[in-house]
Amino acid sequence: MTQTATHLPLHANHSHSQIVRRVPRYARVLELGCADGSMSRLLKQHCEASIIGVEQNPNTAWRARCFCDYVFTENLDDPHSLDALEGEKFDVITLVDVLEHLQHPQALLQRLKPLLLDEGCLLLSVPNVAHASVRLELLKGDFRYESSGILDDTHLKFFTATTLQTILVEAGYAVQALDYTWHDLADTVISEQLQTLGIHVTPEALAAFHTPDAMAYQFIAAAQPLPEVAATAPAMSLKPLTASQDTWAGLQQELAQARQQLLDAQAELGRVYATRSWQVLRRGADAWRGIQSRFTHP
Repeated sequence: MTQTATHLPLHANHSHSQIVRRVPRYARVLELGCADGSMSRLLKQHCEASIIGVEQNPNTAWRARCFCDYVFTENLDDPHSLDALEGEKFDVITLVDVLEHLQHPQALLQRLKPLLLDEGCLLLSVPNVAHASVRLELLKGDFRYESSGILDDTHLKFFTATTLQTILVEAGYAVQALDYTWHDLADTVISEQLQTLGIHVTPEALAAFHTPDAMAYQFIAAAQPLPEVAATAPAMSLKPLTASQDTWAGLQQELAQARQQLLDAQAELGRVYATRSWQVLRRGADAWRGIQSRFTHP
């Protein structure tokens, strides 16, 4: 997600501001995806940090040199992109709106652990694909990429609060804090969108678009590496489509079992009909019905 506020005021509702507030004074910082140095400048001004920046675009990396102590150009999806930093240790590593642009974000997160000091911290932000605006678009069956924002056409991965925490845990981190920047949609906008779909607008319907997960525009996470962290990915059975598929599969299995039971019963009945005792019993029943008919119909 692109942010271009080169002269950003340090206010709360911005990922740069929230990240900078969590960086200790005089910290040694590795800023991955430093872009043109917008956040680097804030780190220098407010934290007096020493900063090594990494940026894929050479043109923007050149501008970041004004605020970083050193900048080098690398593709973070390259497994050897950080080899030059082997043996280095940092108080803080930042990834501000970076993970969504990578093919293998979890692999990068794992490679960062040896670069953190024992009390070091990973600080990152990602856009929230479950924002109310995206939910409304999906309700209309729409999902259009844009030149910037949550649906930036350069995004390769999409995150919610749950999937962000999951990828961190699976990469071997403990999530210390989860915050967000927010953009709360106006009720008039939500109502208009719902009405175009023929959905009756109720207070409960509006409230669903004002929950923290729906208002969050970006998630801000602080995490620290652990030696071993058990993966706790959400069970796929919780997903609606998977749950529906499981339900239909279960019904089909029950139907197949019922059909087999019917076939087994029919086969057993056929075997009974074929026995000599059944044939004798049937002839006796036929004879009895014949006697009854003579008495009831003179």
